[in-house]
Amino acid sequence: MNVIESKPYEMLIGERWCAGTEGRTFDTFNPATAQVLAQVHEAAERDVDAAVLAAHEAYQEHWRKTTPAQRGRLLRRLADLFERDREKIAWIETLNVGKPITHSLDSLKAMPASLEYFAGIIPAARGETIPVANQDVLNYTLREPLGVCALILPWNYPMTLTVNKLGPALAAGNTVILKPSEVTPLSTMALARLIEEAGFPPGVVNVVNGSGATVGERLVTHPLVSRVSFTGGTVTGARILASTAADVKRVTLELGGKSPLIVFDDAALDKAVAVAAGDLIKNSGQVCIACTRLLVQETVRDEFLARLQTRLKAVRVGSPEDPATEMGPLVSATQKDRVEQYIRIAAEEGALPAQYGSVESAPEAGFFVKPTLLLDSKVDMRSAQEEIFGPVQSVISFRDEDEALRMANRSRYGLAAVLFTRDGGRALRMARGIQAGSVAINTGVRTSFDAPFGGYKQSGIGKERGLEALYENTQLKNVKYDMSV
Repeated sequence: MNVIESKPYEMLIGERWCAGTEGRTFDTFNPATAQVLAQVHEAAERDVDAAVLAAHEAYQEHWRKTTPAQRGRLLRRLADLFERDREKIAWIETLNVGKPITHSLDSLKAMPASLEYFAGIIPAARGETIPVANQDVLNYTLREPLGVCALILPWNYPMTLTVNKLGPALAAGNTVILKPSEVTPLSTMALARLIEEAGFPPGVVNVVNGSGATVGERLVTHPLVSRVSFTGGTVTGARILASTAADVKRVTLELGGKSPLIVFDDAALDKAVAVAAGDLIKNSGQVCIACTRLLVQETVRDEFLARLQTRLKAVRVGSPEDPATEMGPLVSATQKDRVEQYIRIAAEEGALPAQYGSVESAPEAGFFVKPTLLLDSKVDMRSAQEEIFGPVQSVISFRDEDEALRMANRSRYGLAAVLFTRDGGRALRMARGIQAGSVAINTGVRTSFDAPFGGYKQSGIGKERGLEALYENTQLKNVKYDMSV
């Protein structure tokens, strides 16, 4: 399927598809072949300013005045168009991100439903009447949109995260600037075409491309931007938080993770193995919520490991265009170097790296790393504490429930956790004690557009998805009316 444009991709600013005013372009790559996939026009600061102004004017002139029904109709129209082009967008993600095509198709199945969900819950962004002590005063609240929202996207799930940020922002009545990752911008550009086709007024959604250091920084500090939503690394998230402090902007940060998968001796081992292997393989481990610390009770460690290793030996690593491929490449040479460096660090710390899987039809030049377990890891090793963002898991033994909880919480991150046990009391104690925004019991952590998602500690601020995401995109106003006058 020919899904990549031959000419450089333009940006959407107001009603115009355009090149950057300084005439610069950058290359985006196919990670399976390390070859240039497409060229993309790069925004200068004045282009970012133009996009923000277009969004601000669209907000002031008409979008904030639209009815819930009007916004809902447009979101549902976009959902229909997305379903029509879902296979095309999946192929774009496979070529630009390196996900196996079966994974890309599967990960985009829920996107139309996500847009329909946010169209459906728009009326939930309502206020309430408060029975205050003074009965002469009518006291009520209103939920109002914030204005211009900058949505800064990561490279690992560009389309999923674009849709799940865009839906609630538009549903609440905000206008938007999308800033895709410069590593994987192509699927977001395809979505922008659908937004235009769906009939959204010019300026409601704008797309600018370029690096975080220039385009991202200008968006974050622009005085007309009211809210910044960022998904990415913790270091960058902290920098964004500091940059927005001067204007006291609303900020939502979905940052890094080092999630534990805790396996007790009464666990359903086959299910636990399936979740562990899935988190290692899926998107080559480039998933923020992936369980990258396997905490296994010492009495079942050998049995669990034997089953996990058997599964990993059978993993097919290869071209993402091959439907039989289970795991493709990492997204870039930089990411491959990072992952391989952490494997070396783990070995220097005393862990035993072991790699698995059979390489099938994988181009030599691609950014491939086999699934890797760091056996005999210790909880305080760098490789067990720092986010690697690749197909690497640290295997750590624990004695009892108390030690498992201490190990699970010995991290600066708190995005997610998984535990397997048949003991209901233990499951509930652990769920309460684990410091993480999402906890899954006897199943894997899988995000859903209709349930809130966000982390504790250095894994972020605020919630995305679900009704909470709609509220994150509004501000609450209290009105008092003295009826005695």
